Amino acid sequence: MFEEPEWAEEAPAAAGLGPVSSWPRPAAASKIKVPLEDESVDVAVFCLSLMGTNIRDFLEEANRVLKPGGLLKVAEVSSRFEDVRTFLGAVTKLGFKVISKDLTNSHFFLFDFQKTGPPRVGPKTQLSGLKLQPCLYKRR
Repeated sequence: MFEEPEWAEEAPAAAGLGPVSSWPRPAAASKIKVPLEDESVDVAVFCLSLMGTNIRDFLEEANRVLKPGGLLKVAEVSSRFEDVRTFLGAVTKLGFKVISKDLTNSHFFLFDFQKTGPPRVGPKTQLSGLKLQPCLYKRR
């Protein structure tokens, strides 16, 4: 867990949001099930965080916690995608529809999905589009 400076603890309380210690802590990256109720959130965001080999698990967990019609936002490094169309197809099979995609940036791709329902494929079904390439970093 990251150490937060003292001001990070005080700022939310000053804004009337209560002490940070009372907020739920984010789940560790290795945990798949986050401590949230089913269909309890409006938006789930994956920003440079689909780095594991179990991307499907995380997207299915996002589906679980999102309310019907909820928004899933994904921002990932463009070099990780071998075939964007296959990735989008795999995500739609997990209970989402593509709302928008922005492939214009040379470094990052941005996607918005809307939850349409539970995954439409069984847990054993292989979804090859969810296998992303390792990040490629260039020395500048």
